[in-house]
Amino acid sequence: MSDAFEDSPCSGDALFAGRSAVLAEYEILDTPREQQFDDIVKLAAAICEAPIAVVNLVGDERQWFKAEVGLGVSETPLDTSFCAHAILEEDFLEIRDATQDRRFATNPLVDAAGGIRFYAGALLKNQAGLAIGTLCILDTQVRPDGLSELQRFTLQMLATQVMSQLELRKIARQDREGKNDLANAALRFQSIFNSAIDYAIIVMDRTGSITDWNAGATAILGWDASEIVGRDLSVFFTPEDRAAAIPSHEMQQALVNGRGADERWHLRKNGEHFWASGEMMPLKNADEVIVGFVKVLRDKTQARLLQDRMAQQDERLQMALAASGSVGLWDWMVSSDRIHGDANFARLYGLNAEGCAAGFTEEQYQEYVVAEDLPALRASIRAVFNHGADFLVEYRLAIPDEPIRWVECKGRMVVDATGAPYRFSGTSVDVTARKAAEQQKQLLMQEMSHRVKNSFTMVQSLASQTLKGIDPEVREALLSRIAALGQANDSLLQTNWSVTQMSALLQRILWLGADSGRIALSGSDIQVSAEAAMSLSLIVHELATNAVKYGALSLETGQVLVSWYHDDRRFQFVWQERGGPAVEQPAQKGFGSRLISLGICGSRDVLIEYLPEGLQARFGVDFDRVCPKG
Repeated sequence: MSDAFEDSPCSGDALFAGRSAVLAEYEILDTPREQQFDDIVKLAAAICEAPIAVVNLVGDERQWFKAEVGLGVSETPLDTSFCAHAILEEDFLEIRDATQDRRFATNPLVDAAGGIRFYAGALLKNQAGLAIGTLCILDTQVRPDGLSELQRFTLQMLATQVMSQLELRKIARQDREGKNDLANAALRFQSIFNSAIDYAIIVMDRTGSITDWNAGATAILGWDASEIVGRDLSVFFTPEDRAAAIPSHEMQQALVNGRGADERWHLRKNGEHFWASGEMMPLKNADEVIVGFVKVLRDKTQARLLQDRMAQQDERLQMALAASGSVGLWDWMVSSDRIHGDANFARLYGLNAEGCAAGFTEEQYQEYVVAEDLPALRASIRAVFNHGADFLVEYRLAIPDEPIRWVECKGRMVVDATGAPYRFSGTSVDVTARKAAEQQKQLLMQEMSHRVKNSFTMVQSLASQTLKGIDPEVREALLSRIAALGQANDSLLQTNWSVTQMSALLQRILWLGADSGRIALSGSDIQVSAEAAMSLSLIVHELATNAVKYGALSLETGQVLVSWYHDDRRFQFVWQERGGPAVEQPAQKGFGSRLISLGICGSRDVLIEYLPEGLQARFGVDFDRVCPKG
């Protein structure tokens, strides 16, 4: 179908040459009117609610009407023909306002007062695919919405029926004796009638008794034609609709208005309900007397169920949001550059609810954002629009006469079928209570840390006083180990009392042992449990102390590489010394060596190697002991 404004030639040998020869095979040109063609144009005019309908055949130099209603002539000049343009289309041409189409605006049939305004034509094609004319309807009124889906479908079906009649005529010419032309025509019509398997087409008499039933009706409703013909059409309406006389009401609407359209639940043979869009139209005979009705149904159950599910989900979402009162929904429409929010969003941001629904600019919706937080917020927004980044940002709102409010915004960019940004949507959640709890928690952690530090200081002082007469080296080792535990405790404070970051832990412990510039760290910065943090702090402190006294860090050229890695099952920690003095396994093991041999969290998975290039120690433990899941 096309109603594009194109300039296309409609005359000349290239377009029409040989078309008359094809028409001659049908022996149709200049023949008298025939009822089967007249019935088709009457039905086309009735179904499409048009004053004019024509079976139009286009030859080399003329167009001629085999059947028509509303014109009163058998042909018009080819140079003013709409159909001459229609045969250039693939299957269908629809002109909704001819005065706005350059091809027809100056056409005498259009230019005259009360002239043609609307045209729709379905092509008549022979078996070789050559268009030889159209079945068309014309109107003196503009139709901005064009034909309905059913009207277009019916016009194309009737065009197929016209070609069926023409093909029968051709067969009759080739076979002079004839072999039951009416039977062949009926068979061809029935084939076309039953080919519309996506539609249930039901034909009834004036009383509503079913007289014909296509294959689509059998597929959708379940009854065979032999089971249903002669029964009242109310058989596939629900009991409620039958009680309300809906079938009779539809027929009355078709009689009064020319059509009766609806969407409702219907019944299949097995009693199952299905949702269908339907349309009923009156059928007229050659004398314009209404002899019955045709009803067309299309099964739209899946679409209706999906619509119902979406409505239920939306209702549940709105109920949940209304119940929470702290979650606002927003949509940033790219085309209009406006942010639309629901009532919760408006309340959360201290904005007018009607203004939120209509849409705010970026500056308007950010009116109460704390100035210090605006740069980070706008940078996150730019990252979404420029790079499609995820959107997750927290900021404060300073709404007049209200306490400072924290909100957490999450969102993502939605793209259309071409990949172009279409809508930036997300949620805003009031996290003020969470922020207050986090602040209180941090204060408590700092207070606890202060008290633990005081405890460590007291322990160090007591140990120092108690061990005054002990070997200074033993005394210093104990005090440094207590200090290492204190540093591990400080590391836990950086996140919470149960975990710390691996890099933070090692930097604190190794700073005690030696010049950190000669110690390289390599590994992913994982969170370490409290148990593992305490164990690692003691092990690393012993290794670092030995490296300063006897190993690589005892020389200015020495270096230490500390690395760690893991899979889903095991955690590995490696200490490698390079550039120090030659090392060899000690003859006796002190407390420090025994502490190292325990491994991480007491796993005892330890390998100490005294290599020519320096000491190398490997430690292994179940990963869950170092970084618990959840």
